[in-house]
Amino acid sequence: MTEQTDQAVVQRVLAGDTDEFSTLVNKYQDRIYSVALNYVSNPEDAMDIAQETFLKAYSNLRRFDSASAFYTWLYRIAVNTAIDFLRKRKSRPADSLDDEKYTEVGFEPESKDRAVDPEDVAAQREQARILRKAISMLSDKLRAVIILHDVEGLSQEEVADILKIPVGTVKSRVSRARAELRRILRKMMGDAV
Repeated sequence: MTEQTDQAVVQRVLAGDTDEFSTLVNKYQDRIYSVALNYVSNPEDAMDIAQETFLKAYSNLRRFDSASAFYTWLYRIAVNTAIDFLRKRKSRPADSLDDEKYTEVGFEPESKDRAVDPEDVAAQREQARILRKAISMLSDKLRAVIILHDVEGLSQEEVADILKIPVGTVKSRVSRARAELRRILRKMMGDAV
């Protein structure tokens, strides 16, 4: 589906065919969920953020500027929703992953692929957890560019459009975010990084 088609779907929704919005949800739900998950590291919270993103987009569809790309507008809503969620969460006590309820037998789902080495899977999960934790320690500005550019694979121009900042700012923030991540990871893991 091209951006032109996104524009056409938006126009049909605005004209009263509200069921057409599901076309946009189906197209972008995985990408929006991925962005949210990279912010919050919890699948349930990421689902809530993705759902709230689409609700906000639907509610504010008349505010969408058809001169810009729909997905950049939607990503911006997702990033803001994730940041708002994190700000609200700071005022609530958080569960620790070391909590007993997470160490119960059967909490971790079994791999359906029996050919995968459980040690490799465990090591990859641990690396991903450490990286998500390190990313969560970045400032909001640096976290946004590193997630959108390095994790989601968006171009610097797309990130600039989503965050409404110049491309040069994106470049410098990506560089600063990577340097800060290296520093955080070295601190977390010692000299192994």
